[in-house]
Amino acid sequence: MTTTAKKRTITTRRKSARKAPPQSLWKRLNSIEISAKKIKRAELISFSRELSTLIDAGIGIESALNLLMEQRVGTAFEPVVNKLKDDLNAGKTIAESMGAQPKVFPRVYVRTVSSADRGAPLNRTLSQAADFLDSAQSAIAQAKRAMIYPMMVVMVGIGVVTMLLTVSLPQMIGLFETMGASLPMPTKVLIALSGFMTTYPLHILGSLVSVVFGTMKLSKTQRGTRFIHTMMLKTPMLGQIVIGGDVARSTGAMASLSEVGLPLPEAMEVAQETASNLLVREALNEAREGMIAGNGLSRPLAKSGMFPTTLIQSIRVAEDTGTLDENLRRMSDFYQLDSSERVKSMVGMIEPLATIVVALGVGFVAMAVIMPMYSILGSIDK
Repeated sequence: MTTTAKKRTITTRRKSARKAPPQSLWKRLNSIEISAKKIKRAELISFSRELSTLIDAGIGIESALNLLMEQRVGTAFEPVVNKLKDDLNAGKTIAESMGAQPKVFPRVYVRTVSSADRGAPLNRTLSQAADFLDSAQSAIAQAKRAMIYPMMVVMVGIGVVTMLLTVSLPQMIGLFETMGASLPMPTKVLIALSGFMTTYPLHILGSLVSVVFGTMKLSKTQRGTRFIHTMMLKTPMLGQIVIGGDVARSTGAMASLSEVGLPLPEAMEVAQETASNLLVREALNEAREGMIAGNGLSRPLAKSGMFPTTLIQSIRVAEDTGTLDENLRRMSDFYQLDSSERVKSMVGMIEPLATIVVALGVGFVAMAVIMPMYSILGSIDK
């Protein structure tokens, strides 16, 4: 083959490669399309309950997915349901298809549904998976709602103080200097702070942005995550809330998995991933290893020194009576309620505290501005 012919062949191959991307590239594009739109947990819960209801009514899995896809045309869930249908037609089970989409279906959800492959009714496994997600989602949503008011109070206070320092106080400084008023120490401090804020606004903003992004980057590293999670557990009240929430989610996951026939060690392997705190996950994993070694579950949990005494005592009694599987759901309900009550108590303390701090800050600024006025009025009277 001549050199010219070789060049033509290479050019033709390049053009054809541009026209027809490799199959692996199409697969990647499809996966990106599915994960590009974030699926909300509430949407997954709704999908699970509707699919369970349709199957319970005697509708086949493929027909049920067709109905659900018609309701979700144009939404983020449409490609997810479409992939489930394609995988089922290709001979995969629904659990295998869900497991291939980990950003949509959590591992505990997939393991719960996978029990249908061993004979458990699919509608029951879907309902149990939805119940677990719903309970976990409710606890998180409640905590977020409870923190809205304190955060609003703090943000309004910061905004008011910033406006006073950057807008009102600079205009008053000229008056103070013109009238020759003697400035008290609080006013001098505020003038210095106001001058710094008005002189270096970009530096302050850049520092705040750097701190935020630095914290976010640190939290994505193993060492940073461990440090942050350690500080969370050592913080008064917050540590007990974190542990209580993780215990509620992990025991709830163990209960859901045990109810569908998964052995307890395997159920605990999956359930420990529902814990949000790294140290709690490690303690649960050590407890699982101790249980496999024949030490039961209560003794390894007690050895970690992290979990509540009530939990350990309840598990010890359940182990002695052989009712551990039955009591896991009760433990989950108890600690979910306990965690919710602790969140309410913490917010009940934060709300007045935030209001007092904001009031003191605004009052200090106001007094620092008003105090020189008395000196000016005194000099005018004389």
